[in-house]
This record gives sequence, C-alpha cells and structure tokens, in this order.
Amino acid sequence: MLKAMIKDKKIRCLMVLLLVFLTILSGCQNDNTEPASNSSVKPGTYTATESGFGGDVTVNVTVEADGSVSAIDVNADNDTPTVGGAAAPKLAENIVEAQSLNVDAVSGASSTSKAVIAAVGTALAQAGVDVEAWKTKEVVKDGTDEDVTVDVVVVGAGGSGTGAALAAAETGASVMIIEKTAAVGGNTKLSSGFFAVNSDLQKAEGLNLSVDEAVNRLLEFNHYLSNGPLTRAIVGNSADTIKWLEGYGVEFYLQQETTQFAHEDDVYKYKSYHKYKDTTAAFENIYKHLDEMGADLRLNTSLKSIIQSKDGTVTGITATKEDGGTLTVNAKATIICTGGFGANTEKVSNVMNSAYLNSLGMPNNGEGLEMMEGLGAITWDATALLHAAQLAESTVAQSSGSEHMAGFSSSSLTQLLMSPLLWVDASGSRFVNEDVVYDTAYWANAAYAAGGKYYIVVDTATLKDYTAGTSMRISKAGPGANMEAEDFAALADQAVASGTAFKGSTIAELAEASGMDAKDLEANVSRYNQMVNNQKDTDYNKSNASLKYTVESGDLYAFDCRAVNLGTIGGVKVDEKLEVIDNDYNPIKGLYTAGTNAGGYYEGQGYPPYEGLASGFAWTSGRIAGESAATYAASSK
Repeated sequence: MLKAMIKDKKIRCLMVLLLVFLTILSGCQNDNTEPASNSSVKPGTYTATESGFGGDVTVNVTVEADGSVSAIDVNADNDTPTVGGAAAPKLAENIVEAQSLNVDAVSGASSTSKAVIAAVGTALAQAGVDVEAWKTKEVVKDGTDEDVTVDVVVVGAGGSGTGAALAAAETGASVMIIEKTAAVGGNTKLSSGFFAVNSDLQKAEGLNLSVDEAVNRLLEFNHYLSNGPLTRAIVGNSADTIKWLEGYGVEFYLQQETTQFAHEDDVYKYKSYHKYKDTTAAFENIYKHLDEMGADLRLNTSLKSIIQSKDGTVTGITATKEDGGTLTVNAKATIICTGGFGANTEKVSNVMNSAYLNSLGMPNNGEGLEMMEGLGAITWDATALLHAAQLAESTVAQSSGSEHMAGFSSSSLTQLLMSPLLWVDASGSRFVNEDVVYDTAYWANAAYAAGGKYYIVVDTATLKDYTAGTSMRISKAGPGANMEAEDFAALADQAVASGTAFKGSTIAELAEASGMDAKDLEANVSRYNQMVNNQKDTDYNKSNASLKYTVESGDLYAFDCRAVNLGTIGGVKVDEKLEVIDNDYNPIKGLYTAGTNAGGYYEGQGYPPYEGLASGFAWTSGRIAGESAATYAASSK
C-alpha cells in the first residue's frame, strides 16, 4: 500500500513537472509568434475625431489584448446624413471584418471614409497597436462577377434617378437602379422643396400662376441662352409631377412665408415653393413601391463604364459591386443620374476660377458626365450651384482651443453673416448692395464676383449692439442664423484666435492683419460711414433700414466669408425628352440623363432666384427621362 502511494506521488510530481515544462514551452512559442506591437497593447475603448465631408466624425474603437478590434462605434451625425451618416457605419463594419485599415472607401463618400480611417488609426495608436501594420495589411475581395439584363438601367438614386426609375417601372419595364453610396436620396433628400407652377396647392389658395410667365422669366434670366423646349417641358410638367409624387406618398405643403426676404413681393419666387414634409419618408415610400414593381436596387455599387456598341448605341453599363465583383447590366436604355461634379474641388475651382468656394451637398465627382462625354456627348453649361455664403472654416481651431466658426448656424456670429453690414473684397473695396443677403442666389453671386471670398467689417460698438439684441433684420434663409444671445465681442475674439477673423485698433492695423490694402479700406470705410450718417447709399442703393452701423468705434474686425456651392448644375446637351444629344442634335441612341447631369435648364454662373428650382428640375427631368427611356426600350424589343 505504501509503495503504491509513493509510486502515485511520483507520477503526480512527474505530471506537474511536465505541465510546467509545456506551459513554459507554450509561452516561448507565443513570444516568437505574436507581433511585437502586442506586448505594448493596452486593451480598452479609445475615442478619436476627424473632420468628414459635412462635419466631424467620431469613433469609439474597442481594442482587445491581442491587438484586434472587436467593435467600432462611429458617430457621423454632424456629417451629411445621406452620405457620411450612411457610409461611416458601413466602413467601420468593413474595418472590423478585415482587421485592416487598408479597406476601400465607401463609394461616393471619400471624405467621410478618410475621416473614419484616420480616426480609427488615431484610436489604435492610443491603444499601442502597430498602426502601420494595419494600414498595409492586404484585404482580398473575392466577389463574383454578375451579368443581368433589364429594359432600363438607372445610375444614381437621388431625386432624378429615383424619378426616372419610378416612371420607367410604371410602364411595366424591368428596371435596375445602382447607387454608389449606402443610401438613396442624394442632394434631393437634403433639399427643402420643389419649384412648381399652377399646382392644386396654389389653386387652393386662389393663386393663378402661369406656366407661360414662369417659362419666359427663366428664359429671360438666362439671357435666352438656355434650352427653350426643355425649359417649357420642365415647367409645364411641374404641377403634374407634384400630383404624381403625392400618389406615391410624398407629402408637400405650400410655404406661407419666405425666409428669403427679397422674394416677399414676388409670388413666382416664393409661392412656387412646394416644401417637403419629410424627405426620408418620401424616399422610403417610393422605394417600397419600386420594390413592389419589381425594380432591383443595388447600393454601394459604383459605375465603372457605359457600354456602347459599334454603331454608337448605348447598351448598358458595368459597375463595381460592394464585394469587388463586376456587375454587367445589359439594358435597352440607360439613364445617367450621377449628380454632377460638386465634390471634385479641382474641377470646380477650374470651372469657377476660384479656390475659395465652400462645398456642400453630395460628394459627386463627375464620373457620369465624363463617361457620357467620352461617348460623344457635348458639355454645355455645367457650373457650380452657387447658393449663399458661410463663415470661413478655421484651420487652427483645435490647436488654439477656439470654437469652430464655420457654417450657417454653428455660432451666433452667423447673425453677422446674415445681416446687410459693410462688406469689402480682398483689397478692402465695398463691392455690392449688401441687401443681397436676403436672396441666397444673388448673395452667392456677389460673393463669387468678389473672388469667392469677402469680409464683413464691423467695430466694437456694432458687436455690443448685437450682444444687446440688434434691430437689424437678419435673414432666415437656409437653416437660418443661430439667434442665441451671446457676447459678440468675445465671439469675435475667438474667431480671431481661430484664424477666421482679423482685428486691429486702427484701419491700418486691420488692413495689415487681413492682407487688405490700407488706402482702399480707409477710403471705403470713410465713404460708407458718410453714407450711413446721411442715410443715402450713393454707390449701390442699399435700403436706408440697412444703413444702420458705422465702422469707427473701438476695435475693428473683419470676418472672412466664402461663397457656397451646393454641388453643380448643368451638364451635357439634351433635348426635351432628356435624350443625350450631340452638337448636331442627333441623339446618342439608348442614352438619357437627368438632374444635375442635364444641360440647358440653366445657363451661365448664376442660379435663377426661384425657390426649389434644382429639386423641381431633378424630379421632373428624371420623370421625363424615365418615360422616354421606357418608350425607347419598348420599341427596341
């Protein structure tokens, strides 16, 4: 018995020694195989923020002890909802799945994608992870290629593409819609309303607006350089398009008061504005109907090429799918609704000859336009959609701790932005009747004419009056000014610290700080003060009510402001059926376009001052393109 116990004890000791040996061996093996970076990894959740397309993007990254990422919570609420709001979570999901930062940007949301990747990288660095290894790790996409055949393919799911798809599907045509972003709606989903004439809503209020009058007004505004038949087709069908959309669950109401005060006495400018009750619900309702009609929607799918046969007929498209595979769509008719080139800052700068335009709206790069041009389409009137102005964006706010001052309503300083105070150009010269602030199109035009950049010049006395509550009429256009009461002198000093404003105790000091010409600024301020005192603008006929503040008491400030473009308008030549045509008005068979890819409704670099014009054009041009494409497809069977 004792021998057995001794023997059992020896066995247990041997087993313990063997276990210790295996544990040590296992530990040695782990030391040799684990990345060196893991020894310094501190597990936990780390937060970082970067600037996206329309606002800040914040990520919360959960890092495990082995250096892997188990979750990324991303907040892009301040970014463009239908772009960054949809793209950011998708990209975060891709990063977690791939365990790599070497992932493709979500198509159509490159700025937001860069912000997410940069923020995740910063968070990983905080955790002690080897960020360079994450950046270089290869991610293999093994998506399958796909080949489908439909009657009509629509590229782009904004207002024009959605309208085109709906109109085509109504006829019984088989329809596929591809959209490069993670959501439908585009710029139309960000817009407020729809220009229409002679609608039931207008008639219910006893308004008798004439299509003829509206058409003539638009042609005259464009100096008769625009396409007359196209303009008549859009305006003439606008009221019916309202009724058509209402049948699919889109709700409108006619605004009772305009936020653009310059339009108050012109019913064509503000009573043509049919406002959306809820654009999110509108698109949800339409796509529910499209699904019931059998339309096939492919999100996160980007246009790769337009297919053209040897005789010049367009026979479909190829696209890159989310999984990396190629989607080939054989179609009898193709409608390109890719939304202009507003996010192509280099092209916008070249077209507009200015590097000072703030860009808002969808991040469209102009790929659809370029591809159509490659097929023989003629670029006609593509230009930036100039609309309003903003305070300049700070480039030093984070390092100085100052508040971010850009935008319409991020700061109470927007009360100054949206007031008709003294404006001067980069040389210090007054350049316009500042009452144009009450019309967003004319306001943007004036800012653009000054080079895309201008300054609001005020003194301490004016800032004190705004602190107390000014009686100056402040525009309510767009999102309106932030009307919260603040210490405007303190805000102004914050803006100076952030590099978005300049300060001087004298005009000479202000000119030196801002880069303006001291003699020009002195002469223009002196002349303006005299006109305020005399209550008579002898230069630009500004209203007496706006001649309220001189610039002479206390410190002087100049706030940097920039013209805004909400994407682009105009595009390639089309006829009234929205067929793409060449310079001899011969159609490129099978090819249609709509919305901000279609030229002829606008002309020149000024957006006509009629509220809801771009959104109305998107829906109605899309509807006409869809009907025309379906008719063509049916005749090709």
